[in-house]
Amino acid sequence: MALKRYLTAWSRHHRSGGFGIHSPYAYRFVRNVWRQPLPYYAYGDLGLLIDTIQDGTTKQQRSDMGLISEREARLLFRVTNFFNPQRILQAGAATGVESAAMLAVNRESRLHLYDPHLEQNALAVRVLQSQQGRVECYDDLQVAVDELLGTDGASMMALVNIPVDVSVLKRLLDARCVLVLRNMNRNRLMADLFDTCCDYMPMGQTYTNGKIAILNPNPKLQREDFMLWL
Repeated sequence: MALKRYLTAWSRHHRSGGFGIHSPYAYRFVRNVWRQPLPYYAYGDLGLLIDTIQDGTTKQQRSDMGLISEREARLLFRVTNFFNPQRILQAGAATGVESAAMLAVNRESRLHLYDPHLEQNALAVRVLQSQQGRVECYDDLQVAVDELLGTDGASMMALVNIPVDVSVLKRLLDARCVLVLRNMNRNRLMADLFDTCCDYMPMGQTYTNGKIAILNPNPKLQREDFMLWL
């Protein structure tokens, strides 16, 4: 995976400027969402939250807990802001920063959080306390997905931090739910899930830098994959 990222570095950087992208939709997404240089109101709070976690942990602890980088947290906020989902599914609580980034977009959005070990994750629990009333927790992923898909007409997005059964992701894609997959460079299973989803999607676009991927199964979009730089 590291070698692949190195070999594709120049082309990813070139494509991230919009060069060679013929789809008007993809061009706008790459320029205005993926590589948007302007600041957003939530950046300050996200940066402070990440700094606080960094100040209270060691480098090894941050690696073990998979602390999201500030750059990636900002991207997650921008992606959520772009699609503005009313309902969000998250698999794996991680440190809770991802949840904070997504819920900062819309006060009316709701999060369906699947993590069977959430009670053992004191950090995520503390971070999520500020979002009480907007987060439903589950220890069964299928139940969480059922609840998500049961909200008829609601726009949806799903963030996947941990490996899950690919049938769940296929079900979400069939429901036209935007997927965000993380930790692809840390976990081969996550990279395999992304590859499987790419093969499964008949239409729509994907965007990735090899670490995080956004899959938009919009049937109105021609099937295209974009390797980018972040």
